[in-house]
Amino acid sequence: MRWARLPQRWCWPGECSARCGGAGLFSGTPAPVAAGKPAVCNPPKATDSPEYPALCAALNRRDLPALLGAPTEHVSVAQSGGGPTTYWDGTTEFDASAQVQVGPVMVRISHNHDLSVRDIAGLASLRAEPATVLGHPAARYRSTTLALVLKGGKSSTGTGGTALNLAVAIGPDEGADTVEFSIWRQDDEPPDEGALLRIAEQVLPTVQGWLPATHG
Repeated sequence: MRWARLPQRWCWPGECSARCGGAGLFSGTPAPVAAGKPAVCNPPKATDSPEYPALCAALNRRDLPALLGAPTEHVSVAQSGGGPTTYWDGTTEFDASAQVQVGPVMVRISHNHDLSVRDIAGLASLRAEPATVLGHPAARYRSTTLALVLKGGKSSTGTGGTALNLAVAIGPDEGADTVEFSIWRQDDEPPDEGALLRIAEQVLPTVQGWLPATHG
């Protein structure tokens, strides 16, 4: 039996349902890593967002295991967070994201275009809490992962664990696009909220389009 926990994506009312469950799923079997060396980012595919290589490079840092509190672990998977979504009118939206696995911990980075901290805070079902990261408006919330069980050639799903999410405005204004970080685990341990913040603080200044906050 093989199982994996997958992050469930939330949707705005009226959006295509494919966006809710299909994007950013963990593929299940990590690619082999030579001699225990950290995995490099998988080459981009035709179905990946043009932003994927830069996002993966930003997240797949040499110090990522230490930021996660597991300095003796190494990156075993570094890949795109998901494929494109095609809507009812035929338009296609690429999922601008990447995800990395370190031991049992999964970390995802997404660039949310046209989705602001104000938008996220206004969605009552998320119960998002306001935050500030590197002087930028942010919102943090919890979501539930989906447990996928593969057994005897068949798959089934059930309730998984908890994912922690932190969306940060890419500019100093809360109406700007957001860069979102998510962290969840493939075991029964809770994810580390402190690790999520440490990763965000180190990765955000390296993300294309990031505008440092001004003071005074």
